[in-house]
Amino acid sequence: MDASKAARNQALFREVNERIKNLDYTNPHTEFVCECADPDCSETVGIHLDEYEEVRRVPTHFVVAAGMGHVFPNVELISERHPGYWVVEKFGEAGLKAVRLAADRRVGQEELA
Repeated sequence: MDASKAARNQALFREVNERIKNLDYTNPHTEFVCECADPDCSETVGIHLDEYEEVRRVPTHFVVAAGMGHVFPNVELISERHPGYWVVEKFGEAGLKAVRLAADRRVGQEELA
């Protein structure tokens, strides 16, 4: 998979998860969409909001369903393993793209405020 495309796919899934998170912040355990680079993935990941926020603090980290089918070794490595989900870290061009997309998103949010 192309590194830039993988980062864009994951950034899109991250946007969806941000919207899910903002729907009901009172529920501490939420089902998020898998943030893997597969554009056809439809799996969900049950994770506590605090854990999700911790992953989100690092723009190169993404929450994916547990299993190698959600990991793309040419652009990411497994950073953490938890029951039901893993955290992957983008590297190289994919990591740089993920950082740029996160920065662009923050700038866009600031402009709306």
